Amino acid sequence: MLYSIRMRAAEGGPHEQGGHHISGAERLVTKEELEQISSELVHRALTHSKGCADFIRITIDAIPDEAIHRIPCLTIADEQTDGHTGEAQPTDGETAAQTTNHEVDAPTTTHEAAASPTNHEPADTTAEGNGLTTLPRILSSHQQAEALLTTHTAITPVAFRRAVSQLVSLPESMRGAMLVDMRTGQRLDPWGQRGVRVSRMSFADETAAITALNAAGYNGVHLEEALVLASKVLSAPGVVGELCISDDPDYTTGYVSYGSTYHRLHHMKPVGYPLGGRLFFVDATADIAAIKNYLETTVTLVNPPTFSLQGENHETL
Repeated sequence: MLYSIRMRAAEGGPHEQGGHHISGAERLVTKEELEQISSELVHRALTHSKGCADFIRITIDAIPDEAIHRIPCLTIADEQTDGHTGEAQPTDGETAAQTTNHEVDAPTTTHEAAASPTNHEPADTTAEGNGLTTLPRILSSHQQAEALLTTHTAITPVAFRRAVSQLVSLPESMRGAMLVDMRTGQRLDPWGQRGVRVSRMSFADETAAITALNAAGYNGVHLEEALVLASKVLSAPGVVGELCISDDPDYTTGYVSYGSTYHRLHHMKPVGYPLGGRLFFVDATADIAAIKNYLETTVTLVNPPTFSLQGENHETL
């Protein structure tokens, strides 16, 4: 039997009472691991780059074996971007592998114009620009994200730009993700700032997964957790692709995922920028409530990643 342990941390009280989100994390662990993992999650909440939490909630549930769903891990492609501001540098001590077999992959409103990736002016991170609307105009990685998702899936350029426009118009980061129509970009979920929160997931063998990632030149908890989450998201019926920009101010690498591949995109925002978000592009005919139920409640173990080392060029970034 495994246990689902989940941590949510905020500053200024619980999230539901207006507290500022600091950190969230979870694991599926054995009974013997519970005490250690609980301590690690509390430490994370108290030492996060976004601040020191004064509200920490730890939730633990026993999970019967028959309730566990197993899925394959996405493969990793490391996309190279240029045209960035020069401010953003990957953190977390990550090493990024350069793969050689990458899956190569509107109406213009004020916000959509701001979200255009072709304008490379630095983002405003001053007090006057206190929303995600200050994020755009910075990086060619945004343009690359659009190209990857719209060239290799049914996601349309109009949908991508409209969805990004909605995301960057928010005054603060959502607690979960937006579900958006892959053809129109219209938001389909009715859950406001909460959105859809992907939960109850972990690597099936965390030690084996970390060993495989390290051997391929990758390390860091951001990548490990994002790879698990992205694998679960794409296993949901009706989900076609995902875009993610981290809300960690010290972590600037984002990603898009579709098919069976997780595409890492560097320099998705400037260092120190505190906001981010996730977009899940879905088929409008899909059952939105069923997608939410799967992503939030289905206990999911992700098999460790596998890599072909032939031809890889490792580069420290």
